[in-house]
Amino acid sequence: MPHLDDHRTDPAAVDSPLSLEQIRAGLAHHEAAHAVVAAVLGVPCTRVRVMRVVRETGAGWTGATSYENAPVSAYGLALIAAAGEHGELHHLEAAGLLTGATARTACAAHDRDTAISAAASLGFTITLDGPPPADPDAGATWTEVSEEARGLVAEQWPAVHAVAAALLAAPDLTITGDDVAALVAAHRR
Repeated sequence: MPHLDDHRTDPAAVDSPLSLEQIRAGLAHHEAAHAVVAAVLGVPCTRVRVMRVVRETGAGWTGATSYENAPVSAYGLALIAAAGEHGELHHLEAAGLLTGATARTACAAHDRDTAISAAASLGFTITLDGPPPADPDAGATWTEVSEEARGLVAEQWPAVHAVAAALLAAPDLTITGDDVAALVAAHRR
């Protein structure tokens, strides 16, 4: 069974019913969604890449998107984080590969956890369970963040798909922030 990296500092292989090529394409759309939503929110990225991971237990893929140090609200940061999973899910659906099992492998708890922690450090509360904070300027639910990110990914799908295609076509599976900016400008809605 192919594996994909769960993106954590000490990553673990996650079983996937997808082939390594399908995982690579899904991760390209995952990272592209991070980069495009960031661009829409005024946070340029510096690099987007998909990387092969080889371990004793097997091989797989992971991805990373790096950003410029630009001001962004805690909520905006959470939207950028949530976008990756929705980019991958949108791709799987468009490719006819979306099932319960593939949806589970696209789950990006690492992005959610990072967003919640980073938002908290900025004084913004994102709750997983229960009601949102009473003051909407002080917090939101992860469901609210995720749904808005899903909408942004769907709205910007031509740009997300173009960035993912460029990433997959790059010899080293890496594109620059300038590449992303040009593709977003050409395909942004």
